[in-house]
Amino acid sequence: MPEYDLVAVKENHKIKLSVKGSQEGGWGLTQSHLKDRDYHGAVDKWLARHKSDTVMCFVQFKGIAIDQLPRVYLARPAEVAKWLKASAGGRGDTVLRERHVWGTNAQAAGTTDEIPEAWRFSCDLASSMATAGEA
Repeated sequence: MPEYDLVAVKENHKIKLSVKGSQEGGWGLTQSHLKDRDYHGAVDKWLARHKSDTVMCFVQFKGIAIDQLPRVYLARPAEVAKWLKASAGGRGDTVLRERHVWGTNAQAAGTTDEIPEAWRFSCDLASSMATAGEA
């Protein structure tokens, strides 16, 4: 079973995409690998299941009207893993959150996790992630 959902091809460039959608502001990614509340270990197990040339495509519908396009983010699995480990004040998390402010009772109280602006979809970003190969 492939780790990706679709392949986008243009001329001799292709991108293998693993697409995740959300209506709630985040994408649960590593919770099935969580054991003994070891968030970093869960991220490592998740990352081991992904090849470095796969592109993660996160599609967010929260707050989007029916006649609007959703927000889309692109990142390589290693970038996502690094972000997940750094979230919640470095404790790590199982959920990639578009934007989350940690409340006063959380270990990461007073911090905000937000997807890097560099991940926001653009034609330039998609082009830079395309890999040369056979169409």
